Amino acid sequence: MNRRLLAALAVCLVLVSAVAPATVAAAPSDGPTALEPSYAVQQANETATNDSATNGTASDAPSAAEQVRINPAGPDVEYQSVEVKQADATFNTTGEFAFFSLTEPVDAVRISQAKADAQVLEGGQTVRVEYEPDAAPPDQTSLYTLELFFADGSSKEVELYASATDQSVAAASLENWEPTIETLKEKADENGYEQTPEGTESYVTWVDDRAQLVDGFLTQLAAQAISWVIIGVMNPLVVIIGISLTALAMWRRRSKHGDLVDALSSMAGRYEQELTKLRNNREKAKRTADDEDLSEVPAVGSCADYWIDAYGTKSPAQLADLAAGGEARATNDGLEMIHNGVDDLDTDDLHGTWLEPVLRHIPNERRALNHLLATVKYMESEHSLGSKYRATRNDLERMLDDLERQQTQLTGTPATGDD
Repeated sequence: MNRRLLAALAVCLVLVSAVAPATVAAAPSDGPTALEPSYAVQQANETATNDSATNGTASDAPSAAEQVRINPAGPDVEYQSVEVKQADATFNTTGEFAFFSLTEPVDAVRISQAKADAQVLEGGQTVRVEYEPDAAPPDQTSLYTLELFFADGSSKEVELYASATDQSVAAASLENWEPTIETLKEKADENGYEQTPEGTESYVTWVDDRAQLVDGFLTQLAAQAISWVIIGVMNPLVVIIGISLTALAMWRRRSKHGDLVDALSSMAGRYEQELTKLRNNREKAKRTADDEDLSEVPAVGSCADYWIDAYGTKSPAQLADLAAGGEARATNDGLEMIHNGVDDLDTDDLHGTWLEPVLRHIPNERRALNHLLATVKYMESEHSLGSKYRATRNDLERMLDDLERQQTQLTGTPATGDD
């Protein structure tokens, strides 16, 4: 019995000694399994870091308000223009309305000040601004703020300096009306009214009331005269007295107010006729200038071929318009300005401007600018279009003075002629 018990104990000891190494050998196989959660955490952290970097880049992308580019747009009509004062931020507008083209679509626009309104046209990339006639005082400018609102929630403010919102025409052919206007002002002052448009209008109204009163008096007098004729048909003395009184009243009215009433009644019609005549003459002058060859401008001469090859400007009118208004091209969203004429010229680097194609053949910068100036002066003197090109001529003269000062500083010798 004891031997059997000892034998059993011996077998158990052998089995335990065999199982223990196997257990120790199996233990290292659990190591990687225990490390798996640590690796998963590290991978999750790296993914979160990458996502954070991606989101940060997206948040740093520029907004529509920061990317938008704003340029003046047509239409090309009389007495309306838009001048770039500071790119995409400040503009000088002349006339009762202005158009702007945007490179980014805009959702809504607003001008909070009174006497001006803005609206988005079809397509969302053209904005129309309209002013009331008294939006800007005569010969002065008024500042308006155009607010642009984009789909991504960004917004932009643009400053508009408005002038000449109530357009009027002052021509030499209308100066013969000045004596009549002065007479009205003097008559208004003599009768206690102020020498202002409002005071003169009140005086004219008073005169018209008086005229109507006189007309009523004459009508009543005429009726009485007829009665006297009927009653006094047998008495010639009554007829003579009635006719004399009627003639006297009519003469008195005519001598006192006749010229004024006639002038007032015909002034509006004659003004419209003269204005229409001026417009027709101006259009005729533009058509005539379009029919001429650019080489007929003495200062340009044979160099006209360089301008024709570069810009297709075959006439003085086309080259002058290129300098004054720039060049635009039609797109699906409206008009897109290629350049704004002399406003985009920089005397410090003319080769870096739209003049570069011509300066390849005319390396003298002063000579190229003189071609533009001579063409503008030609349109003023030969076709009486000074009001259209006066500002352009002043800008070109200033640029030539700048070039002369630059040459004087570099060489000590002032430039002469057109070089």
